[in-house]
Amino acid sequence: MTSDRRWTHALWPWLAPIRAFVSRRVRVAALVQRVLDRCPALYDAVLESARGDSRRRYTEWIAEFDTIDDVDLAAMSEEQSRFGLPPLLSIVVSVTDGNEGIRDTFEGSLRRQVYDQWEISFVRASSPDEWNAALRSAAGDFIVVIDSGVSLRPHALFLFARTIKRFPGTLLIYGDEDEIDERGYRSRHYFKPEWNEALFRSQNYLGGVVCLKGSRALEVGGCQEELDGDCAWGLLLRMTANAPPSSIQHLPFVIAHRRSQIRSSSNEAERRKAGARAVEKRLAGIGESAHVEPVGEVSYRALYRLSEELPTVSVVVPSTCKPEVLGPCVDGLLNRTAYAPLEIVVVANRVSERDSHIHESLGRIAGWPRVRVLFYDQGPYNFSKLNNWASGQTRGELLCFLNDDTNVIRSDWLRAMVGQVLQRRVGAVGAMLLYPNGRIQHAGCVLGAGGVAAHAYKGNRKTIRGYHDRALVDQDVSAVTAACMLVKRDAFVAVGGFDERLAIAYNDIDLCLRLRLEGWRIVWTPSAKLYHREGVSLDRHYAGETRDEWTAGSALVRCRWSEQLASDPDYNPNLSLDALHLWEPAFPPRVSYPWRDARRDHSVRPVGRYAVG
Repeated sequence: MTSDRRWTHALWPWLAPIRAFVSRRVRVAALVQRVLDRCPALYDAVLESARGDSRRRYTEWIAEFDTIDDVDLAAMSEEQSRFGLPPLLSIVVSVTDGNEGIRDTFEGSLRRQVYDQWEISFVRASSPDEWNAALRSAAGDFIVVIDSGVSLRPHALFLFARTIKRFPGTLLIYGDEDEIDERGYRSRHYFKPEWNEALFRSQNYLGGVVCLKGSRALEVGGCQEELDGDCAWGLLLRMTANAPPSSIQHLPFVIAHRRSQIRSSSNEAERRKAGARAVEKRLAGIGESAHVEPVGEVSYRALYRLSEELPTVSVVVPSTCKPEVLGPCVDGLLNRTAYAPLEIVVVANRVSERDSHIHESLGRIAGWPRVRVLFYDQGPYNFSKLNNWASGQTRGELLCFLNDDTNVIRSDWLRAMVGQVLQRRVGAVGAMLLYPNGRIQHAGCVLGAGGVAAHAYKGNRKTIRGYHDRALVDQDVSAVTAACMLVKRDAFVAVGGFDERLAIAYNDIDLCLRLRLEGWRIVWTPSAKLYHREGVSLDRHYAGETRDEWTAGSALVRCRWSEQLASDPDYNPNLSLDALHLWEPAFPPRVSYPWRDARRDHSVRPVGRYAVG
């Protein structure tokens, strides 16, 4: 470790009060972020410090918030006694050859369960016939499917039964998990999102313990032969296709441990290729045609095939008309975008008659094929008003809102976004945006982080895997930036477009939240890549002439969406909202075990959708 890394590691724990101060004050956090954006080496040192602190941080988090003691066990037993008729859980455990020791560990964890209304059967992991026989013979309405190498925590079955009692329409329940080694040391937490359809197509994030409705499993054909031998993923994908999101319940608690293991590198490439073909087959089984490639450690990325008759995309580019900025943007749309049914509308805002060089530049651009230039002179720059006005003068079924300080990297960016926006219930899609130096500028938004919202992985290297591969895969998110956003026109019109009171900042966050409120999904895809020279066309929101508008917009969004900002469904409540410490455990978490009294020291008051008490 270099000397600069040593001192940042040493200072990191002592900087906690300063980090907390920064994360609570949006303008300060933004200024800190700007400094880090311009000093990649410093940013790397800060991130390395956070990673070096991660193991100790999780150990402390477990000790303070996630240690199950006798008081917890007694409280669960007392609540179970009030269940009335407790549901019988039929446990089906997959086994592989040579895992007798692992099986003993699992059976030990089963004996420690608080909930005692269960039966158990063992099946070979690679045998769909045995799986289906177990599904048909189960006496319970709900099946708990458990992978080989997984052990249960004492409260796992209790939480499944409790959820079944409280939500009668449940089809599937899953929870969080981590890894455990032979010494009992826990690491690699996976604090998962609420039901996330796009992420589940990218990886089987539901994990090694899933509780599912047996009748529904049989209705969709039970387990089937899979090219990669993972019949559980195929079954769960068919079960959740077209299922109401409310029927899929997530428990934001660590309910299971996976045994830590080192994966063999022999034939790994062939194994991942087989996995990609298996995912293609699974997607075809639910009516989706896609080319799938392996990415990251355990994930896959799908490029959906489009029909020959493509929907027209209207690209709306609001601009301050700096020729050196706007020219490359439009050139990338015309010459480096492999999508034919495309119209481009440049919205010029308050261009003075004396700016002859700007008029000359706009005249040249207007002469290019498929490009129109509209002039808007009604008032100062208002991003929302410009986009609403211009979109009403376009003809495309899809609207792409694009900043003029963006530049195309790969020609298939728009096809990738169209493939996503045409998926079921998807209203808007965002892209992977990179700074010119190759660092990440946008990879989806995390609500509540650093104030209103923060861009995930901002400032990180573009090659980063992210939290369990989440910087590499398609996924549902609560919001994406309108610097590059593709929206279904009917969805955009139905919610009233951008709120014109949000002239400069957070108009995209507000739009996405209104879309979600009406049942639309927001998806972020890393398959669409563009450069974004943030702040080149218009100053940073929190600086210069737009600072007052930024402050007013922040206040409006905080007031309107306070509950949503406190409980992003695509970002687990056990994860920190410290903008410099995303994806690490939160102190305290924004959720607590339902049986714990709020007056206990390690308990917190639940908020938002996570009020499970």
